[in-house]
Amino acid sequence: MQPYSVVIPAYNASETLAEALDSVLCQSVKPAEIIVVDDGSSDNSAAIAAGFGRRVQVVSQDNSGPGKATSNGFHHASSPLIATLDADDIWLENKLELQLEILTRQQEISLVFCKQRQFRHGRGDDGTGEVRPGLNRSGILVRRQVFDAVGDFRDQHGNIGDCIDWVARARDAGFQFAEIDQVLALRRIIKGSLSHRLNRDKNRGYLKVAHRAMLRRRQAASGE
Repeated sequence: MQPYSVVIPAYNASETLAEALDSVLCQSVKPAEIIVVDDGSSDNSAAIAAGFGRRVQVVSQDNSGPGKATSNGFHHASSPLIATLDADDIWLENKLELQLEILTRQQEISLVFCKQRQFRHGRGDDGTGEVRPGLNRSGILVRRQVFDAVGDFRDQHGNIGDCIDWVARARDAGFQFAEIDQVLALRRIIKGSLSHRLNRDKNRGYLKVAHRAMLRRRQAASGE
């Protein structure tokens, strides 16, 4: 199997970052490198990541948004495969093993994602949370050449939707995706996190992403 890097954008994630990193370090197939991009946090997120020693590389930037932080991590990554994880989510221990197997067997597949189960912060995962497709930052493993072709993650209105926009651009560029029909990641629902953005104004970011993707498909269909 090819080596993989892990990119974790983190902003004021002191409550959850250590648990996220532990879930990466517990993978049945270990990563070649883990890159935490501290997005100008005002808490001790960077210190928590640095506390893991040489196992974790910490990259710091001024607060610019999760898209910029994710892109920064990709630019620092050295592996041919890259997985991303939100700092408040958790991977199950065989997530990367199963995703790597698909990308090793099926060279035509450029991105593989998995199912995710939601859980409430402070309550833990009891196995009863809602299961959703994980075509988002905590669910994907992608070949490096996809990022090289598609370009940086673009921060959207309200700092949400950057990964959805990037995935849509990758799909529009013709890259093939595969889904593992199995829960391999846990999506934490925590007030104020990227997973808990119910604010109507901020959610306009999602609508703009969807609208742009629709326009791209129409232009492609018309040959423009």
